[in-house]
Amino acid sequence: MTSRSLFFNLLKEDVKQRLWSVALTFILFFFALPVGVALTVGDKFNDELSRRNLLASVEKWMSFQNGYLVAIIILLSLIMAVTSFSYLHSRQKVDFYHSIPVNRKNLFWANYFNGIFIVIASYAINLIFSYGVAAVNGILTPEIAGIGIKSFCLFMLHYFLLYTVTVVAMMLTGNILVGILGTLVFEFYGSSVFAVLELCYQHFFNTSYSGSKSLFTLMLNKTSPLFLFMANVEEMRPGRSVEGVALRIVVVCVITVILALLSFLLYKKRGSEAAGKAMAFHISMPIIRIPIVILASLSGSLFFWLVHSTLGWAVFGLICGLLLSHCAIEIIYHFDFRKLFCNWKQMILCGVLAAAVFSSFRYDIFGYDRYVPAKDSIKHVGISFRNTNDWINYGEIIAPEDDLSDFEWKYMSSDDYLFNHMELKDIEPVLTLVEESIKAMKENPRFDRELQPMEDGGQYTRFYSFSVKYTLKNGKTIYRTYDIPRALLSQEVVQIYENPEFRQAVYPILTQTIDNTAGVKVGRGGQMSIVSLDRNGTDKAMTDKLLLTYQEELMNLKVDTMQKENPIASIQFITKQQAELTKLKSDTNNKWEYNYIIEKGYYPIYPSFVKTLDLLREYNIDVDSWNDLSQIKEINIDKIQFNSDEMTTEELEAPYMTITDPDEIKQIMNVATLEEYSSMNPFTDSEYASIIFSAVTSYGGSRIEISYSIPRNKLPDFLKNEFQSIINDR
Repeated sequence: MTSRSLFFNLLKEDVKQRLWSVALTFILFFFALPVGVALTVGDKFNDELSRRNLLASVEKWMSFQNGYLVAIIILLSLIMAVTSFSYLHSRQKVDFYHSIPVNRKNLFWANYFNGIFIVIASYAINLIFSYGVAAVNGILTPEIAGIGIKSFCLFMLHYFLLYTVTVVAMMLTGNILVGILGTLVFEFYGSSVFAVLELCYQHFFNTSYSGSKSLFTLMLNKTSPLFLFMANVEEMRPGRSVEGVALRIVVVCVITVILALLSFLLYKKRGSEAAGKAMAFHISMPIIRIPIVILASLSGSLFFWLVHSTLGWAVFGLICGLLLSHCAIEIIYHFDFRKLFCNWKQMILCGVLAAAVFSSFRYDIFGYDRYVPAKDSIKHVGISFRNTNDWINYGEIIAPEDDLSDFEWKYMSSDDYLFNHMELKDIEPVLTLVEESIKAMKENPRFDRELQPMEDGGQYTRFYSFSVKYTLKNGKTIYRTYDIPRALLSQEVVQIYENPEFRQAVYPILTQTIDNTAGVKVGRGGQMSIVSLDRNGTDKAMTDKLLLTYQEELMNLKVDTMQKENPIASIQFITKQQAELTKLKSDTNNKWEYNYIIEKGYYPIYPSFVKTLDLLREYNIDVDSWNDLSQIKEINIDKIQFNSDEMTTEELEAPYMTITDPDEIKQIMNVATLEEYSSMNPFTDSEYASIIFSAVTSYGGSRIEISYSIPRNKLPDFLKNEFQSIINDR
């Protein structure tokens, strides 16, 4: 009983010694919680919609998404830990505290827990005040009360962790400023290491894949208490798996307990004479200095390499980082410039280790780029060609979880979607491309390509990029990205593109069912036409027939055809969810609501899609006018496109060329492509820049301009001559 009374007396005395920190803590939570809720409530709500919006705002303010609370927790973890043990950094205070007839164990835990109790009490009291503000305004719902308690538990749990990390730093140091610097090291060093390694991985390894999380990326928020806090706040949002949240909570609890026991052990071992020194333990000096100097040296070499990409500059950067970091830390340790190189052997060791890490990445000592899984170990592969499917809307519509949320589009990158849906059993063409890439990489490394001067009138060798996901029979997945000269893409690419497994993964429309299709729209030149919309069931047969016909023709589309043709229109098969959103938009009289979702999912119509075009004719779509050149009255071309480096618009008397001759219009249109659909064909000749122009048609008394493009190498001779004469006359 006496021991318990003594402990609480110590708590009370400690609070008296730092009333300013108690007041600061209370004020911060007061403005972040009750005042914040009061400001959010503002005026009274007038209808059910405004009430729901208000509830959502208050719930968000009291939840994990309140950035002010996150900042307060981080700030208080530093302030409270420093004020709890600042006496250890003053020799007079240490002598005074240690002369008190109190067990040092009780003294430590009283200071430690006081830094926690003050924050808990301030947060809890102001949380209750917030509930009072909400209740007075009639919006204290079980959901708001529940999210407030959950947030309180989450924030306090991570406050314990951040606070204890700072306590450990205070135990290891004998100076407050050095203790704060030590806290920053503990908070950021681990993440900084993996961030630098990730940068080396992405920059030096030619086949590194940026679409998936490497080991270095995965460790970024697991080696920093602060980033772990941020990641957990993000992961513990509503809708996340309970198992994942529980595991994260357990990890935080375990780490906090371990660090608390470590801080107590350091406190017991710490001598009174450590006060005023930079470091309380001599043995900790090299343990902390060496990793920091290695990281600084590696960072310096990497920085100058990224600036100039030469080995000489990398060595210069390494030496700069080595000397600056080592000398700065020695000054902090000893407060004496004469001690700059007292540990020069350790400094040289740090430089050697940093150079070894840099070289292992720069020269791929461990063969990362050369590695290809054995053929008999591969279960299936996925492949994604860069910049060929960007026009496809990969993702899904997310329905609202409750009345407070809204429909939204969950975007997926093309790589993420394809690698989740593609399982190619025929791996030979993919492995052949990989082998060609590795061979080309050996002959012409990426760094050499970056440093090569331009040749042949400013033309680089064009390289084509693709990513591969290897799924091994043992369940392991491996990702790589490869570059190969475009000239090498031939038979293997054709085999891959004409593989049904590949095509079904690339085009989500091929797996869309008639049960999930509610209508059809066709687009051309920015004009949209509804072909069918199943309002009362009468258009269903038409919709189903068009879907099945289009799927058949898209599946059977050959690469040879794609090389010769370009899309002439686009078609959208409206899903039932899109149809529901269209109706919802109409019912709410909101013209633009959900447009960004409703207009997703257009696919190309090629001239060879004869069956699809015939069906569109049956359904009163004037497809014959699409290629009717007689309707085009003129073509306008911006001359500046032909020599933008040497010519400005002001230098031209007539910046636009207008062509009205029917024969010349025909020559141009025979090789032109609709600009809005040019990206839909992955086999468009993109070796040359294109000239963009507008074709003017007259339809129903209206003037319509549609943008087209032509590769420079396919320009009709009369255009080439015309523009050459413009350049010569200049």
